[in-house]
Amino acid sequence: MKTLFFAVSLAAACFASPSYAQPAAQHAAVSTAGLDLATAKGQHALDLRILHTVSALCGTPSPADARGRARFDACRGDAFASAAAMRDQAVAARQKETVEIAANQ
Repeated sequence: MKTLFFAVSLAAACFASPSYAQPAAQHAAVSTAGLDLATAKGQHALDLRILHTVSALCGTPSPADARGRARFDACRGDAFASAAAMRDQAVAARQKETVEIAANQ
């Protein structure tokens, strides 16, 4: 089975407190190893891996910090947006591979 990786990236502006700080990019790889992306169960497991990775990258905001919550929301939105296309491509590639294998039998 192929092992596919894709990166979840985001601007670390959500972590920079001074307004003049330059945002640094953060990246994390999410592995598809051990997942059958041709099934709904495998796709759901990948979605959970992405969710956990995004949560680790963006952290947890304090309920008392409105600006921190806004940065957190932006961080999560950016991270999910960067992962969405790669997730869809990985699922499509696996589904195509499954169809091709079945057709060759």
